Amino acid sequence: MFYPPFEHLAMEEARNYEKVAGISFFPRLYEAGEGYLVMDLISGKTFFDCLAEGVAITKDHVAQVDKALELARRAGLNPSDIHLHNLLLTETGAVRLIDIARFSQKKQCKQWQDLKRGYERHYGQRYFPKRVPKWLMRIVAYFYQLRKRWNGKQ
Repeated sequence: MFYPPFEHLAMEEARNYEKVAGISFFPRLYEAGEGYLVMDLISGKTFFDCLAEGVAITKDHVAQVDKALELARRAGLNPSDIHLHNLLLTETGAVRLIDIARFSQKKQCKQWQDLKRGYERHYGQRYFPKRVPKWLMRIVAYFYQLRKRWNGKQ
């Protein structure tokens, strides 16, 4: 459901899902209308929840996200707004991406590259805890957004 004033995003997101139809990393779209989408229900956890609960995110999961984004680019999209809440790990260990409304915007987004760099520099290291408190992830996200806004104004 898309609430006012965001109903128009439903049709934009539906067009994006149509472009990635048949790519297993994305849910299947069944129907779209003014303010709503009907698509697959995906059982699993967001990467955010995985970090909070100590469920391991592996190099293979990161590679699956990379593959999904590459396939989206080949389908004519520009992946954007990739964050821990729209990356899902299914019960079988497969990665799925949701919330792709912004995949049709023109600006380049470095968010996934920044997340991946953090994964490689920190999460993959022995010293890094595999369970991260939600409050800490929210603080990191807040300062990340603040830094992006600050850098954009220079």
